[in-house]
Amino acid sequence: MIRKLCRGLAIAALVGTAALTSLPPAPAAATAEATLGVTGPGGIDRVHQRLLKHGRGAPLMIASHRGQWREAPENSLAAIDAAIGDGAEVVEIDVRPTKDGHLVLMHDDTVDRTTDGTGRVADLTLDQIRSLHLRQGLGGGQAAITEHTVPTFEEAMRTVKGRALVNLDKGWPVRAQMYEVLKRTGTVDHGLFKGAPTVEEAAAFMAGDPEILYMHIIDDATAGVVGTFPGRQPVAYEVVFDSTDDPQVTRETLAKIARHSRVWINSMWYGLAAEYTDEASLRDQDLGWRTLVRTYGANMIQTDNVEALAYWRAGGDLSRYGRQPGNRTIRVEGEDFAPGGEGVGYHDLDPNRCTVARPDEGVDICDLEGAVAVNWIRGGEWLKYRFEVRKAGLYQVSARVSSPYSPAGAVVLDWGTGSGTTAPIANTTSHDAFTLQPLERRRLTKGTHELVLRMPETAYQNFNLDYLQLDLAGR
Repeated sequence: MIRKLCRGLAIAALVGTAALTSLPPAPAAATAEATLGVTGPGGIDRVHQRLLKHGRGAPLMIASHRGQWREAPENSLAAIDAAIGDGAEVVEIDVRPTKDGHLVLMHDDTVDRTTDGTGRVADLTLDQIRSLHLRQGLGGGQAAITEHTVPTFEEAMRTVKGRALVNLDKGWPVRAQMYEVLKRTGTVDHGLFKGAPTVEEAAAFMAGDPEILYMHIIDDATAGVVGTFPGRQPVAYEVVFDSTDDPQVTRETLAKIARHSRVWINSMWYGLAAEYTDEASLRDQDLGWRTLVRTYGANMIQTDNVEALAYWRAGGDLSRYGRQPGNRTIRVEGEDFAPGGEGVGYHDLDPNRCTVARPDEGVDICDLEGAVAVNWIRGGEWLKYRFEVRKAGLYQVSARVSSPYSPAGAVVLDWGTGSGTTAPIANTTSHDAFTLQPLERRRLTKGTHELVLRMPETAYQNFNLDYLQLDLAGR
């Protein structure tokens, strides 16, 4: 299939190094085509056609990190399926061998974090691993146990077949075995092998089959390998940089990549692409995805926020993401509590541990991989918020929160009476995994309102607050 596509596909080259500073996001019309048909007949052909375009004008492709773990356990078949359904053309999975030589999906070298079992993958048989159940989301000792089980690599490839590419992470040491599975399932052209071996080793592997897709990882130490591959070039380079001064992200290096390959950049957390992260993107597109595309030429972005990136790729305004149209949504940032200081705008019980906003106040406001949030919340503390309601009606009051604990905490919504509805905060499976959780429904009149968010002393409290959101649910 790749050979046919290569014969019929015109490859666009980047015109000059200065072009990297002006690459726009993919037009909405082009993006709609990029999403349609991925899960239907011929979907993988459309994905390949996009993959083999590079340089200026290449459509942005979305890779989902560990599948769509916001909807199903990471590295589960359901997470793979959900990622494709939410707009990803590439799904990242982690492949490891069991004691008896089978390949399974597992990020860590142990099963401890993501399942109800313990032990190293390499010390457990396939039957032992198959008896385990995956934990919700990103896992962790207090995450809920689900009905999902650990898939084999072959099961994963049969799930993705005809629909999307697979980023084969952790798998370079077992590449020959992975290749045999791909051959058996008819998915050699679905697997994106990756690693940071020598150019000679990578080139020799690619030469074994013209359908093999390979992505080379570069960092500070290996930026110089770009352009040194003999013959067939990597289909992409995974560019990892923790500083904008790194050699792998100079205009010259990025332009050299774009002549023959795609530019893959990860935006999940700090250090993968300096500080251009998913969460920073949700605050301001120029703090993340738009800069990665326009300045660094990214045309493949791996993300933990598939739906948000797909929305932005289609031309959506990130400042409106997750909001209802018009004046039907009110969003109040966690750090925008009322002025007046301790005892007036807030009550905080411990010394500041971080002050990325309002440093003269006593509230812990921290940076969590680009999200600015209230952290180190403890029982007995409270925050006062004032906001305007433009349309009277029944509102769903929610909070965007994160926590790896169960229970994560509870809040009392005090609308001026000294008491109110108590709402629990659920485990999101990581301090960095923010989710919007419903708290209560309340009828509000047009005008200024005041809400005191109280953390009761009777509840264990260990969660982070990004913002409050009120959505008009009815008149």
